[in-house]
Amino acid sequence: MPSTSAPPTLLQALTAICTRALEASFPGISCAIHVAPSTKGAHYQNNTAMPLFKALKDAGRSAEAASPKAVAEKLAAQMTACDTDGLLARCEVAGPGFINIFVAPAYLESTVNSILRHGPMPPPCAPKRVVVDFSSPNVAKEMHVGHLRSTIIGDTISRLLEFCGHRVDRVNHVGDWGTQFGMLIGHLKNVFPDYATKPPPIGDLQQFYKDAKKVFDDDEAFKKVAHAEVPCPRQAGDADSRFAWRQICEVSRREFEKVYSRLQVELEEVGESFYNEYIPPVIRHLTEIGVAHDSDGAMVLFPPGTKHEQPLIVRKSDGGFGYDSTDMAAVWYRLLELQADWLVYVTDAGQSQHFELIFAAARQAGWVGDKRLDHCPFGLVCGDDGKKFKTRSGDATRLVDRLLDGASRSLLGTSLWDADVAAGKLEPYTDEELLETARVMGYGAVKYADLKGGRVNDYIFSYERMLDDKGGADRPLTARSPRRRERNTAVYLLYAGARLSSIQRKAAATSGASAAELVASGAGVALSMPTELELALALARFGETVEFTTQTLLPNKLCEYVHDVCVKFTAFYLECKVIEEDAVNQSRLLLVRAAQLVIKKANELLGIGYVDKV
Repeated sequence: MPSTSAPPTLLQALTAICTRALEASFPGISCAIHVAPSTKGAHYQNNTAMPLFKALKDAGRSAEAASPKAVAEKLAAQMTACDTDGLLARCEVAGPGFINIFVAPAYLESTVNSILRHGPMPPPCAPKRVVVDFSSPNVAKEMHVGHLRSTIIGDTISRLLEFCGHRVDRVNHVGDWGTQFGMLIGHLKNVFPDYATKPPPIGDLQQFYKDAKKVFDDDEAFKKVAHAEVPCPRQAGDADSRFAWRQICEVSRREFEKVYSRLQVELEEVGESFYNEYIPPVIRHLTEIGVAHDSDGAMVLFPPGTKHEQPLIVRKSDGGFGYDSTDMAAVWYRLLELQADWLVYVTDAGQSQHFELIFAAARQAGWVGDKRLDHCPFGLVCGDDGKKFKTRSGDATRLVDRLLDGASRSLLGTSLWDADVAAGKLEPYTDEELLETARVMGYGAVKYADLKGGRVNDYIFSYERMLDDKGGADRPLTARSPRRRERNTAVYLLYAGARLSSIQRKAAATSGASAAELVASGAGVALSMPTELELALALARFGETVEFTTQTLLPNKLCEYVHDVCVKFTAFYLECKVIEEDAVNQSRLLLVRAAQLVIKKANELLGIGYVDKV
C-alpha cells in the first residue's frame, strides 16, 4: 500500500495546527512543537509554551509575552483560529503554560466513518528500501527458545514497515559457514560414507553437532582433516565437501521451516556464505582509503566516535575471516549493492558493542551518508526462576517443542468449551474452528508475551501467564471498573475480538442487515456517550501509534495500544447496549465494526492473528 497518499494522523494534524498558531502568534520565532497524548483528562497536551517563552527571551522579544502562561494563552487562541477542519472542541490553558487539547466529537465521528469505509490507514511516509536482518540461527544447531525473540520481533518490525509502504527485505542471516563446517563435513563423511548417493538420516542435528565436536576435541588427526574440509561454497573447490555442506544446510533448513511455518513468519535465507566473495574486495577498499590498518599481521579498524577500545578484526593474522569480516561485507553489500535506505539488525543485547563498531566503521568508510542504521537489541528469555531459560539437562529448550506445547495447551483449554456450548453460553463451533482457534491462541500467546514487555527487557516464558485471560482482582466487573478481566495477554485481546464478531453476528440476525451492509448504504456513527467517545478517540490514534512504533522499532507500543483499545471497548460494551429489546442501535454497531477492523489490523501487524469465535 503506497503510504504517501494516506491522510495525516491525528497527532500530525494537531501538530500542524500548533505550527500555524506559532507562526501566527510569534512570527519569525523558531521553536520545536511538543504535542503528545495526555493522561490527565485532556485528549492531547501542547507543551510548547515554556521553550517558546525562552526562545522569545533569547531573541530579545520578552515584551510579547510576560510569562509562559501568557504565551500559552496566545497560542491557544490562535490554535482555535487556525483550526480550519473542525478538529478542536476546545483548548484550555492549565498550570504554568500547558495547553490541554480536546478533539471535537464530529471529527472523531468522521475518523471512525473513514475507518469503516477504507480500513485503518498507515501514516503518510516516503517509501524506502529496508533490510531487516533477523532470526539468523546457526546451521547444524537446533533452533531454541533463545531464537524466539529475534524471529518474532523482526517479523513484527517487518510487518509494520511493509504496512507503511516500505520495500522490506526480510533477511535470514543464517550461520552457514566457518571452521565448524569442516568439523561437521568431516564427521558426516566418517559416519555416512555413502552420503553422496544416499541422503544421510540425520534426525537430531544437535546430537550430530555434539558428536562431531567431541571427535574434533579428542582427535588431533580429525582436527587437521576438519580444517582442510572448510568449504568455499561460492568458489571453486572440493565438490564433495560442497555437496556435503549443502546436505547439512538442507537438513537444518527443514528444521527451521517447521518453526517459521508455525509462527507464520516469512524470511529469505541469505547466509554468511553469500558474502564470502565480497570480503577480500571490501577489505582491500578499507585498506586503500586508510580505514583498515595492519596490526601484527591482522587487518583491524578502530572506528571513531565509539567508547570501545576493542577493534574490528576484518582479517585475522592467519589470513582467516570471522564475524567482523562477514558483517562489514554484508553492510557494504546492503548499502551499496542493494541500495537499501535503512538497515535493521534484530539480535540479542550482547551484540550491541559489535554493531556499534560495525556501524561506526561503515560511516567512517563513507558508505552510509543519510541512510539509517539500527541495531534492535533484546533481552533474555527466562524461566519462572528469572534465569536464562534452560531445560533440566542444561540445554536450551528446542523452540519447535515449545511451540507445539503452546498449541497443545491451548487446544486443551478450548476443548473445555463443550460444556459452555451445551449450556448455551457459547456459540457452536466445528472441529476445524476449534483447531484454528487453538493454533491462533497458542502461537499468538507466545508472540504477544514476547512483544508486550519491551524488547530490551528480559521476559519470563510461562504458558500459564501467556494463556491467562483473567486478571487477579476479585471486584465485580462494572463499567467503572472493567479491568478485572484485563490481563495483558493475547488471549484477552482475542476474546475481545471474538466478542466484537459475536455482537455483529447477533445484530445481523436481529435486524437482517450486517454492519458491512450498513456501511455500504452510507450509514455512519453518531457519538454522544463518554465511553463511545473514548473508544472513538482510541481508534483515531491508530495511525500515530503505527508511526511511533515504526520509527522507534518498539513493538510493545503497538501492544499497549491494542490492549488499550480492548479496554476502551470493554467499558463501552458494559455501558452502551448495541442490541436492546430486539432493536439494534446502528451507530453503536458501526462503532463495534470499526473497533474490530482496528484490532484485527493491529493483531495482524503483531502477527498474533484473530478469531471470530471463542
